[in-house]
Amino acid sequence: MFLIFTIISIPFSARSSSSEQSSKSSSSVSDDENDDDYESSFSTSDSSVSETSSETSISSRSSSSELESSSSSSSADNSEKYLKKVESLSYGTASEAKYDKDTNTLTYIGFDAWADYTHKDLQNMMDILETIANRQAVHYGMHNPAIDIKLPDGTLIAQSDGTDDIEFVK
Repeated sequence: MFLIFTIISIPFSARSSSSEQSSKSSSSVSDDENDDDYESSFSTSDSSVSETSSETSISSRSSSSELESSSSSSSADNSEKYLKKVESLSYGTASEAKYDKDTNTLTYIGFDAWADYTHKDLQNMMDILETIANRQAVHYGMHNPAIDIKLPDGTLIAQSDGTDDIEFVK
């Protein structure tokens, strides 16, 4: 029994002594670096300040152009994420959803049985679909998407321009 305890405790004692040594060495290095930073902070001149400010303005300009180029790719990613989220949330309420990022239009494809439903019967489903579309649009940056609701045969039954509630067409 004593042998098992010794074998198990050896790796733990070796780890703790090596971590103590590494923390001591890193603290001595950081103390030396802090002393250098402290001394150099008092020796700045006007020319180094102006060099730093011009470097900052150049780097901020390049950062803004990088952000602009990445925003177009991120909007494509966001539109895909938006569509996936809308599809997952509308499962059972609509058979599928499609999003056209060029026209900012979300199209829900309903079920065949919807052709036989009255507007009153469909109104609750339309409200749910509209809520899903608008809440997720805000989250993914697809502001005020137009919403089309169609039957599987392509017949448009309801729509919204993105600023008003969904209204029935037929």
